Amino acid sequence: MSPYLAAWIFWILMFLAIELPAVVNRRPGDTLSELVWRVFAVRGKPVGWQLRRLALGLGLAWLVAHLATGGAV
Repeated sequence: MSPYLAAWIFWILMFLAIELPAVVNRRPGDTLSELVWRVFAVRGKPVGWQLRRLALGLGLAWLVAHLATGGAV
């Protein structure tokens, strides 16, 4: 197993160790989704919300294209 593969497996396990308890406890604001919604102003319209949502949309569009094309994008 390469060190990078081991690191990615560790990263995924750590993500699950943080996210699963946050999902189960149902307290607002502690899951990754809720953090992303707050940082990128998905709910509400605080100062700079258009720019934050644009950044989120462009980042997600790039990620989907990158993964779907095998890294050609």
